[in-house]
Amino acid sequence: MSKAQAKAYAKIAEYRLERHDLQDYFSSSGTTHFVEIGFGNGEILTHVAAQNPTWRCLGIDVYRPGIGSLITRCEREKLKNVRIIEEEATAVLESIPNTSIDVLFVLFPDPWPKKRHHRRRLVNTEFVTLTRRKVSVRGIVYIATDAADYATQIQEVMGARFARVELERIEPVPNTRYRQKALDAGYPIWDLAYTCDDKHGQPSDPSEA
Repeated sequence: MSKAQAKAYAKIAEYRLERHDLQDYFSSSGTTHFVEIGFGNGEILTHVAAQNPTWRCLGIDVYRPGIGSLITRCEREKLKNVRIIEEEATAVLESIPNTSIDVLFVLFPDPWPKKRHHRRRLVNTEFVTLTRRKVSVRGIVYIATDAADYATQIQEVMGARFARVELERIEPVPNTRYRQKALDAGYPIWDLAYTCDDKHGQPSDPSEA
């Protein structure tokens, strides 16, 4: 970590959630719960939190320099509605109450480009099945990638449990350094948004799945 990131990370106790806190965190009714898995340096998470001060915004990541950058942004913008959980994403999702996530962002997850590493990709059948239980009935899942074969995989596994919707269903998000780097390199970007879809044989209450 840089010195600035390390100094900010030292304040993690003010933002940290543990898995045993998640039941209480998601118990608030009438509040939109936003979750971002792998928030990078916090650009999107802080933007969403600033634009929606009544939302509860949770970032899930284990990369400490990124956590330090997120805390720096939160301190600078005086955000009070951001919390961080520093654990592996699937384990965190398993601890979140069913039908509790209203908006879930997974932006540019590691594509693990070598074929022998594809099993390490986050968005797979097991992840999608788990996510389907955790997202609210009208919730939105937004996934972005610049890897063509990963985009194909995402569309296949998400399409089995969710319905594709237009990206306009979510509020505009700002450009990020990573996205701009991909665009500058000439890579196409797939922006994929989904919502729950009972026509695929899913019960109206995902907890019954």
